Amino acid sequence: MQQKVVITGGSGLLAVNWALSIRDNYAVTLLLHHKKISLSGVDTDIVSLSSLDECLSVLAKHQPDIVIHTAGLTNVEECESNPDLAQEVNVDLAKNIAIACNQQSVKLVHISTDHLFTGNQELTTEEATVNPVNNYARTKFLGEQQVLKHCKDALIIRTNFFGWGTKYRQSFSDFILNKLKNNKQVDLFSDVFFTPILIGELSKRTHQLIDSNATGLFNIVSSERISKYEFGLKLANCFNLDVALINKVSINAKLNLVKRPMDMSLSNTKLCQALNCKITSLDEQFQSLKKQEDKSATSQVAVDIIPYGSHHIDEDDIQSVVDVLRHGMLTQGPKIAEFENKVADYVGAKYAVAVANGTAALHLACMVLNLGKGDKVITSPNTFVATSNSVLYVGAKPVFVDIDKQTLNIDIDQIEQTILDSKNIKAIFPVHFAGLPCDMKRIKQLAEKYNLAIVEDAAHALGATYNDNSKVGNCQYSDMTILSFHPVKGIAAGEGGMITTNNPDTYHKLTLLRSHGITKGNFEFPGISEPDNALINKKEALENGELKRWYYEMQHLGYNYRITDIQCALAISQMDKIDLFLDTRKSMAKFYDKAFEEVPNIIPLQGHGRDNSSHHIYVVSVDFDKIGLTRHQFMIRLAEKGVGSQVHYIPVVDQPYYQDMGYGIEQHPETEAYYQNTLSIPLYYGLSSAEQKLVISSIKDLLEK
Repeated sequence: MQQKVVITGGSGLLAVNWALSIRDNYAVTLLLHHKKISLSGVDTDIVSLSSLDECLSVLAKHQPDIVIHTAGLTNVEECESNPDLAQEVNVDLAKNIAIACNQQSVKLVHISTDHLFTGNQELTTEEATVNPVNNYARTKFLGEQQVLKHCKDALIIRTNFFGWGTKYRQSFSDFILNKLKNNKQVDLFSDVFFTPILIGELSKRTHQLIDSNATGLFNIVSSERISKYEFGLKLANCFNLDVALINKVSINAKLNLVKRPMDMSLSNTKLCQALNCKITSLDEQFQSLKKQEDKSATSQVAVDIIPYGSHHIDEDDIQSVVDVLRHGMLTQGPKIAEFENKVADYVGAKYAVAVANGTAALHLACMVLNLGKGDKVITSPNTFVATSNSVLYVGAKPVFVDIDKQTLNIDIDQIEQTILDSKNIKAIFPVHFAGLPCDMKRIKQLAEKYNLAIVEDAAHALGATYNDNSKVGNCQYSDMTILSFHPVKGIAAGEGGMITTNNPDTYHKLTLLRSHGITKGNFEFPGISEPDNALINKKEALENGELKRWYYEMQHLGYNYRITDIQCALAISQMDKIDLFLDTRKSMAKFYDKAFEEVPNIIPLQGHGRDNSSHHIYVVSVDFDKIGLTRHQFMIRLAEKGVGSQVHYIPVVDQPYYQDMGYGIEQHPETEAYYQNTLSIPLYYGLSSAEQKLVISSIKDLLEK
């Protein structure tokens, strides 16, 4: 019968990788504080360990033979800024776990750290006097003392490990590899030394000590003392990455860091003598890490309820925002123009105007077109309410045309008849639903025939392409295109929107309307040489032929629809990864297509447009009647399996506000049919292969019942 192992800190880097390394030989349970994860071959339990009674209760419930206590507050800065939390997690929790294990005769392995010394000597032994230089080290040492006091047979491991990270915790090796794989420079300390060990090797040696009935303190580390810089070079060489991107720096150059030991290297002599073994070389450990890449912790762990969509933020994104917070303008600064230019270049438009959100973009587009009372705009009922709401904002009236059941976009065959049947149609607002572009060539032909303006609602479609492979947003088929940067969209800015156009007059007016209708002169507009050309009150504005530095004038009734430099800094960094995001989404969509192609009662939608779509969402049609579940019941049961879902959208014409204006779903049978059975399932860049497989298996399981 397999021994039972319980691991605390269950969602962390060490715990997950430890579980992966031993799950074939032990019955493993990960104890989670709040994050729900799914890991094949491993049980999980969300528990509280904040008191001794709770620790006793959890151990009584699971009855483990061994507890691996990995939970801890390991962020050095946070331990310094929040000493009470560091005491609670690193000391008090260790004490309670030790008492509980001792009372219930459970073998305890307590994971400590190599940070406990001043760092003035090489290869420190277990007998060396501890001398912490920061609160992290101090609390970890106090935790060791509590364990030794309350659980005499405990095993305490001092170590410094590396391995593949998780969704919530990036490892040191992850940090280096992610930088290098994206051709980014990485600074590594040449004067900080340690003896790192691969988690698989760490767990192997720990369990050998357990099997030998060892107790007390052991250093489990590699046999090679190495600097952080040298570690990076070895890692890069193993993965065939460019070592020239690694910069040698001194820790003394980092002025804002909490003090750390400069030499954390530990001696493993005691370990090797106890086990009569030799630790695998670092080069061999790096090769093992490389072999694990396709089966890494990140790829195998499904975390929390998997959302239908999510943003992906990496360290480069965070740093870009931090740089603005520390050194830049927070609003109305240079990052806005930089972001605008980046998007305009990407989609192939002449101009781009960044605004607060996609709804603001739609509203401004309506204003630039001078839409107003008596005017009508054709659009789709299968969209978020913002599309048609923007038309109402300016006093105009939306006219809804049913969708095509194949594309889920506006049915172009019905547009012309709608134009003929309705008076005062002034514009068409096609919606590229789910990231699949409408046939804009046909829509433009109709617009030219009847002298109509076109605004593309491409909130879902950044990165999508037309049939000629040019990018959505280049405005070759429209007067304007609007984009959205809500967190679940192609790139995230927190919130944010943009209007692209090729018309300079449109561009100029948009820049005015987003900022109260105010201008300081045309020096803010490219291609105009004289700074006073757009000013009305030139007599007041100029002095001796020069524009007064303080002068501004309001020329239109505009809005405060400005975006911030903070948002733009994030979005600029995100744009560097847009093609990676898109390629990943496309691959995931095709994986879903394949998984569901022979499954009854479910049909993937928009499959014919995979090559052109940006794959903002993945929509399926489920025959809920045949499986005997309502959509609500189906979504609840999916959530119980850890899978989130959503519905895109409740038709605009079915909203009470629009019903009160005389609209109704009965006039749009294809939209109604789509809505009755549609479901959006998880699709986003950070979705792991394990999570996607969990989504598929969970849906198949419900379809069979």
